[in-house]
Amino acid sequence: MTIYKTTMSAAIKTLGIFVKRDDFLVLFVSYSGKKFDDSPLVLFEAMKADQRFKDFHFVWAFEEPTKFKVENADTVKIDSLKYFITALKAKIWITNVNIERGLSFKKEGTILLNSWHGTGPKKNGNAIKSRNDYDFSNVDIFCCDGEYTKNHFVKWFNARESSMLWCGRPREDELFEFTDADTIRIRKKLNIPDEKQVLLYMPTWRDYENQDADYSLWEKRLGDKYVLLCRTHHFDMKVKSVENSNGFFIDVTTYPNVNELYWVADILISDYSSAFFDFGLLGKPMFCFANDYDKFASVTGLFIDLRSEFPNGIMESDEDLISSICKMDYDRECEKIKQYVAKYVSHPMNATQACLDRIYELLYRTNDL
Repeated sequence: MTIYKTTMSAAIKTLGIFVKRDDFLVLFVSYSGKKFDDSPLVLFEAMKADQRFKDFHFVWAFEEPTKFKVENADTVKIDSLKYFITALKAKIWITNVNIERGLSFKKEGTILLNSWHGTGPKKNGNAIKSRNDYDFSNVDIFCCDGEYTKNHFVKWFNARESSMLWCGRPREDELFEFTDADTIRIRKKLNIPDEKQVLLYMPTWRDYENQDADYSLWEKRLGDKYVLLCRTHHFDMKVKSVENSNGFFIDVTTYPNVNELYWVADILISDYSSAFFDFGLLGKPMFCFANDYDKFASVTGLFIDLRSEFPNGIMESDEDLISSICKMDYDRECEKIKQYVAKYVSHPMNATQACLDRIYELLYRTNDL
């Protein structure tokens, strides 16, 4: 793998000598080309509406470009020769994971913004056993939401502290813009009965088979009051078949806008997901349901001891989770969540504008716009 990376990086760098940069080209990649969403999409839409970028043109990279219709932009297949040529041409790179595909060929003067895709408790980057190849030292703008994130990426991703833009993530701005009208619209789209409250269940990815939740028990005990929205991780995309749910269980794995799910949910249930620090910005109750806590902590690893840190600790059985939901004091849980989240993250509600301002500032320095 090391030989491959070294050889391919050198080859693309050499190719770059013959590829002239286009100072008005922006390349976008979301989730390694799997999606057309998240902070890169928010910044794409904002750039199109910003007069400072009216002369720019845009390219989105996808694993399967034909699956996506992108207005006012070209598309390219990620990892193709055309993709790497586009990357060498582009003055600005915007991503929530990576652009260089594990290689190293960024030209001097190329502006790289990495919004990343979440702040969470599980280990990643070079903190993972056998990994030491994460290097964000060439990131020019890194979206940061607090000391926890800064320390994490400086230590485990080799990011530069000077690259940190203390703004939160652009995709989170929308959470503070929803209205009561949006609540009605989203609930109607999901066919949620007016009398029901909403549980949102978002389990994270594991490298091993996990024990499923007992959805039949959840429905039996909670179905009179709640509906359950279930959204699996994008690496998984599988939801266990649920029979005779009587409208209790709704699969929202492919629902296009997770912020809308956060907004209509009354309670979030997750385990080791960064969803806690997105949903948590809204100050609503959250429960950590982790029936494999010790195994996950051993196999994947955690930066945060959820047993001691998370409000109410962790729920290791379906019965524990259901009982906690049934007996909770909603207002008291909200206050506990607000205090917990504030220890780790914050969002000043202007991340999109802050990113565009910093991009333009760097453009001004390098292009004399």
